[in-house]
Order: sequence, then C-alpha cells, then structure tokens
Amino acid sequence: MQNKLKILHKLLAAAAVCTALAPVALHAEIEEIMVTAQKRAESLGDVPIAVSAFTENFIQETKITDLKQLIRYTPGLAGESTDSFLDSISVRGVSTNSFGIGGDSSIGIYKDGVYYGRNGAAMTSFFDIERVEILKGPQGLLFGRNAASGAIHTITAKPDLDAVAGYVRVGAGQRDRRQAEFAYNQPLGGGWAARIAGSHSEEDGFVKNLFNGQDVSDHDRQALRLSIRNEGDWGDVTLMGEYEDREQTGTVYITQGAGGNNFTGSDRTANFDFPPKDEAEVIGLTLTANIHLSDTMTLTSITGYNEHDWIYQEDWDGSPEGFAGYIQDQEGDYFSQEVRLNVTAGDNLSWYVGASVYKEDVTALLANDAPDVSAFFAPGAGPIPLLETNNTKGEYSGWALYGDVTYQLTEKMDISLGLRYTVDDKEAVTDIQGQGFVWPVATPAPVKAKQDWNDVSPRITLRYFTDNDLMFFGSVTEGYKSGGFGTDDVSLSAGGVALPGATLDDFDPETIRSYEVGVKGDLAEGRVKFGLSAYYYNYEDLQTVIIEVGKAVVENIGEVDGHGIELDLRAAVNDNWDFFFAAAWAETDISGIPLDVCVEPSGSSCDGNRLAFNPQYTVSGGVEAHYPVNGGEVFAALDFTWQDEFHSGLENLATDLVDSVGFVNFRAGWLAEKNWKVMVYAENLFDEASFSARGGSFFLVNTAPTRQRNVGVDLTYSF
Repeated sequence: MQNKLKILHKLLAAAAVCTALAPVALHAEIEEIMVTAQKRAESLGDVPIAVSAFTENFIQETKITDLKQLIRYTPGLAGESTDSFLDSISVRGVSTNSFGIGGDSSIGIYKDGVYYGRNGAAMTSFFDIERVEILKGPQGLLFGRNAASGAIHTITAKPDLDAVAGYVRVGAGQRDRRQAEFAYNQPLGGGWAARIAGSHSEEDGFVKNLFNGQDVSDHDRQALRLSIRNEGDWGDVTLMGEYEDREQTGTVYITQGAGGNNFTGSDRTANFDFPPKDEAEVIGLTLTANIHLSDTMTLTSITGYNEHDWIYQEDWDGSPEGFAGYIQDQEGDYFSQEVRLNVTAGDNLSWYVGASVYKEDVTALLANDAPDVSAFFAPGAGPIPLLETNNTKGEYSGWALYGDVTYQLTEKMDISLGLRYTVDDKEAVTDIQGQGFVWPVATPAPVKAKQDWNDVSPRITLRYFTDNDLMFFGSVTEGYKSGGFGTDDVSLSAGGVALPGATLDDFDPETIRSYEVGVKGDLAEGRVKFGLSAYYYNYEDLQTVIIEVGKAVVENIGEVDGHGIELDLRAAVNDNWDFFFAAAWAETDISGIPLDVCVEPSGSSCDGNRLAFNPQYTVSGGVEAHYPVNGGEVFAALDFTWQDEFHSGLENLATDLVDSVGFVNFRAGWLAEKNWKVMVYAENLFDEASFSARGGSFFLVNTAPTRQRNVGVDLTYSF
C-alpha cells in the first residue's frame, strides 16, 4: 500500500508542478466548459459530481471516433476494445458482467438525453457533436433510465438560427485509411433552422490471419444526421434523425501458450478459421422540446426512439481447428418518453421533478457453430460437428418518478436532496437447443419467464463555495440496476432436457451506495482549472455470468468495496501553450463469492481480489503549442495515455493479466485565416501493442489486440 501511495503522490506532485509552470501571461485563460449534467446549464466547475467533459474541438483534434476511444482520456474509466460490446467498460471498477439480452448495462449510454444501452446499438460514431459528458458514480436523477456505475452522454450539434455555417474535413492515412466528415447549417427564417452532417471512415486491418492470409481488425463506417429546430419566445423544439451503418471485425482472439507466448510469433498475427464480424445498422429519432411556462418554470419533453440490426461473429477458440465459432444475430427497438419540470422558486430554492417511461423489444439468435468438437467429447473419434442455438425474445418496459430540490443554506453553501422510484418489468421467451458444450439444456418447447423489480434510490449533495474560486462538495448516492433473466439456463431440467413447468432462471438487481468528496476550482486568475475527488462505494449482488464446461448462467454473487482518487486538470501556460493532465488511482476488493464459482488454483477463494477490467492507475495528459504566423497560425501537440495492468477475470490469475500499456500521439499543422486547416498526425507513435482482455476459454489463453500505429493527414475547410 505504501508503494501505491508513493506513486499516487508522484502523480499529484507532477500535476502541482504543472500548475506552477512559468512564465505565465496574465491574459491567458482556459475556455469555460458549460455542461448540463444536472439538467441545467452551468459551469463544469460548479457541478457537485465527478464529471469529465470533452469538447468538439478536443475530440476532432485527437481523432476520437467513438466513446471507447475516449475511455483512455477519462480518469476512472477503463476497458477500451474494438467491438460493439459494453461488458468491458469499467467505471471505477464497475462493469457489466452479464452480456446477454436478459440483463441491462451497468453504464448508461445516452445521446441527447435518450438511452442507447444495448450491445450493438450503443457504439455509434462521434461526428458534428457539441461535447461529451462522462459522469462517474451512480446516476439515477439525471436521465430517464438508471445508471448504476456512471453515464456517458453525447450532445450533438444543434441547428443555429443566426448564420449559414459548416465544415468539410477529409483525411487519409496508412492501411488505406480514408475519412470524410461534413456539416452544413442553414437558417430557414421564421425561427427555423436545419443542420445536416455526415461521416465516413474506412481502414484496412492490421492483424494478419495466417489461416487465409487476410488482414482483419478493419472497419467501414458511415453515418448521416439531420436536425430541424424552431425557437421562439415560448421556448424551442428540435427534431433529430440519425442513421449509421457499421461494418468492422469482431473481437480477434490470438492463441497463447502457457507462458503467454504467441504461437504465431507476433502480437498482430492470428490463426483462426471462423471469420470475425461486427456489423450493425442503427437508427435514432429524438424530439426535444423546452417550453418556458414562465420566467421561473420550464417544461422539458424528450421523446426518443432507436432501433438496431446487429450481427456479430467471433472465433473464440482462436485456433484453425474448427472448434468454436460464436454468432449473435440481434435486432431490437427502444422507445422512451421523459417529461421534466424545472422551477426556480426564489433566490434560495430551486427544484425539478420528472417522470419517464420506456418500452423495449429485443430478439437475439445466439449460436455456437463447431464443425469438430471431438477433442471435447471424444478424443480420437473423428470429426464431430455441433451446432447449438439459443433464440430469445425479450419484451421489457418500465417507468420512474424522480425529483431533486436544492436549497441555499447560506450565501456560500447549498444542499440538494433527490429521490428516484423505479419500476422495471421484463418478460422473455427462450428456445434453447444446447448439447452440453456451451448451453447445458435443450427445450422441447420455448421456456417463458416474467418478473418485475422496483427500487428507491436517494441522493444528497452539499456544496460550499469559497471566496477564491473553489467549490468543495460531498455526496451520498445509491444506485440500482434492474434484475433480469439468465437466458442460457432453465430452472427445471433432467438429462439435459427442460422439464414441463420450467422457467428461465432470473437474477436479482445490483445495488451500490457511493460516498464522494471533492474540490473544483480555478487558479491563477482562470488560467488553471481542476477537479479532485475521492470516493468509496459498496457494491452488492454482482450480476456475473459464470462460464464453465456445460454451464453458462448469470448469478448474483458477493459484494465489492471500492475506493479511489481522481484528478482532472487543464491549464493555459500563456497565450501559446496549453496542457491537460488526468490521473486516477482505484482499489477494489471483492468478497463473499461462493467457492464453486470462483476458486483459484491454490484452492483458495477469490476474496480480496480486484474486479476485472480495473487497472489500479490510469494517467493521461497532453501539451499544445500554437503560434501566429503571417496569414494564420502553426500548431503542434503531443498527448499520451497510460493504464496499469489489470485482470480480465475475478480469479485474478496470471493467465488473465493484461499488461500495462501507454500510447503517445502527435499532431502538427497550419490554420489559415481564411478557414483552411491542414494537420499531419501519428497515432500510437511508438507502435505499442495493446490488448482488451486475456483469459481462458476452457483450455486456451486468448487476447484481443486493439490498435496499431497510423500516420496520416487531414484537411479541413470551415465556413
């Protein structure tokens, strides 16, 4: 523990040194980021929540294309991968351990206030956006759907009534990378405006499949968005429609030896026979209205609809032996309606109340296609083909009531009290044709299940503002994630066959109680902005998928105690130099997991282990220089991200340990006064190999590569 604290002390000391850099120009100042994390526009430094906010400019400059690439820049988050699954995304150690359609995600993914929480639907591209807000800790009062671990909220750019504006950006890089993005804003008169935006990105793969000589880990994505807005004295209304088509490689598994050595001889070569695939079409519609009922009262309505069609494939044994190919063919639609009333009742009192409903229909055909499982069932018996299927349809609905009141205790101190009541109702029907390899049972007739859950989640926050631009805050928050169904097993079976009266096994909700204290503020007359927070939480009844030979079910197991410290810092050294720095330290301790679920090779339990996908340290930072020249300015920037090693499983085995890794990115260019900009860049400058996970699939140790160096150029014209 002393060594860990020493490392943390060094990180914080480095941040302190950065704030004292000289010389400092008195007129240099950091841009103020306005956020709506508390359902009202306010400065990021006034929000009593640990929030990381990323502007459109930062996302464009660093060439971040989706929320998983943003993870490495966010203190407290981990779990970057290249697929469409949410299960590896960890917020302060809390991740989604049940990845079927019978449960929900621990992290809430939202776009313009609408929930996109299903695997296959949530991973949409970043283009023409205003900002991204990442909220850490339970979030029950700020969105229509609950979020147990945290929330990622993307706010798209809205039509502007005042001027014709837009941009066009094209780029090219190694491995035939070709990218294009545009946006065009057109005032229509009479309080109306429209905005259209689109993006395209394609790139060849960087992992060689020795089985057929093809490159994998490639992608081809395109998206289009149209928004129409009307504003008046009464308020505003915006209708947004979006479509995205995404074709990319599913998770690539590289077979490893017992010592962790790649049998193929390289971290970027694989040898598998089943083609990985991750293809989706996602459609989203959002209607947002803000109606000013009076000078102190605003009614907000958010109507959302999204649908997705997703097919995913992977060769999860990572070998050319035809042993196991996984397929998930999924489609679903989601509708939600949220209504909220914000009231400023006086100088000392403000409050809001809200109600939301949702309805989701989702179907998924899961299959394990194996042309030869003789090594598993009958070694030496000759090829034994096997096809197991699991066809599930879920109909889910729910509603919630929530409210929050803020009272000014003194001129410098206020308190907020909030409460949410949630009801979730789920019904599912499953047809399982298992043969004991992945699914342990077969169902002569479809098996049904119906269940509902409810929860009361409170929150209390306290803020204190000093005279020198500092805000201290503290909070106690409870979070909740609905229960669900383990769609891989049934309650009654004999000899691998479901008995009459069998239902799907259900699992209980997860609950979390979080305590947090922190400070945010400005230093050096606005040239430095920072946020520092410390937290502790207790997390009970983890919904965890247990995969063993002949068994794949979801169970509620044990509890977790977690605590940590997070730092965000931005500074303007002078008119020409800016930098940012972020760091996090996290500890998690699991306990109470049954021995038949989590037993280490030594025979001991997993008590005292860390959660999966939970690095102890994460650090990121960057520096940018920009100097005026005749007709424009030149700029150069260097940024880095680093994360500590972490385990992919609760057992914390050496075989599931993912090594620490750091990336360095560089960019430089010229910005002309006539709105032209050219930028050259190098992503992953030192070509570091990284992996999203490591672990055993019955008898193999697998890893999944995530990125390779790419050098390219972008050209942008803005008007």
